[in-house]
Amino acid sequence: MKAVVLAGGYGTRLRPLTETVPKPLLPVAGEPCIDYVLRSLASADFREIIVATSYMSDRVIKRIGDGLDYGASILYSFEAVPAGTAGAVKILEDFVDGTFVVASGDVLADVNLKKLFDGHTRSGALATMALTRAEDTRQFGVVEVDAEGRLVRFQEKPAPEEAFSDLINAGIYVLEPEVLAFVPERKTFDFSKDLFPLLLEKGEALFGMELEGLWMDIGRPEDLWRASLEVIRRTGTEVALKGVKSEGPVLISQEARINEGVEIEGPSYVGRGATLSKGVRVRRSCVYDGVFLDRDVDLEDSVVMEESHIGWRSRVRGSVLSTACMVDEDVEILDSVLGDEMHVRAHSRLEGASLAPPPE
Repeated sequence: MKAVVLAGGYGTRLRPLTETVPKPLLPVAGEPCIDYVLRSLASADFREIIVATSYMSDRVIKRIGDGLDYGASILYSFEAVPAGTAGAVKILEDFVDGTFVVASGDVLADVNLKKLFDGHTRSGALATMALTRAEDTRQFGVVEVDAEGRLVRFQEKPAPEEAFSDLINAGIYVLEPEVLAFVPERKTFDFSKDLFPLLLEKGEALFGMELEGLWMDIGRPEDLWRASLEVIRRTGTEVALKGVKSEGPVLISQEARINEGVEIEGPSYVGRGATLSKGVRVRRSCVYDGVFLDRDVDLEDSVVMEESHIGWRSRVRGSVLSTACMVDEDVEILDSVLGDEMHVRAHSRLEGASLAPPPE
């Protein structure tokens, strides 16, 4: 079976994190976001996958490779000019010769795609949209289905008090190849904004089905933290380390260096080669590969990406620090986002900041 994974978005709401890393490769509990959907596809026997790329495509291709690590064969498509979600698949019309799946590579989707595919097949639908539920509908397309699961109407990004449903489009579709005949050539065309309203207007068989599994949007920096913690809650375990106070589910690499006198409160993640010095407190946070936390650092509700250094007695709360940041001693960082290689001087205080290196 065949699938297309859309991985070409710019991730504008995630800047400055996406200035140097494409959104599908941002980490969720230690794994690139796109890994979750690729493994979900492979486990559902989708072995032929095309990844549609655009922004920083070279990094996406280098990280994913030929698909052998996922138990699949992966090829790539490149959009020189953005064509929209449906337009990106239209380009691949010759590739899809039977019922196929389209999925997004920039949301966390560790889900049961086999059940979605089988439900589509039984319904006889031309297209089936995966649905999930959301309390805040402002960033999503809302849908209504009838008792048989047929889509009745759409509502694009309504305020919660105006939404007629809490069912949202999860950005995963099972499609018959005939659906691409409705997508115009060489024109920007989107599934949710253009194609599905058109199918509804024409009375085509368009169904919706709720997903089973973990689905979360990672449209904003704080969503990376929320998604990571949800994965760790499901997959982490409690651990006992000599001289370390630890409670709650954690994922800790055997290659991490954790000194006595450290406190870790889960859900938390500590990656390979990370160093937690004496007196460090990590609470509901992710500490990625090669990060160094000096003595008495207090890290809470935050994500610190690879090779960053946080100095003595510094406090980081509700923040995301990108790769190779340098935070000197006695610094306080609150509700902020730092891009790659940012340097925060000793005794500084940042609150609500978004910092990125100057453009080259």
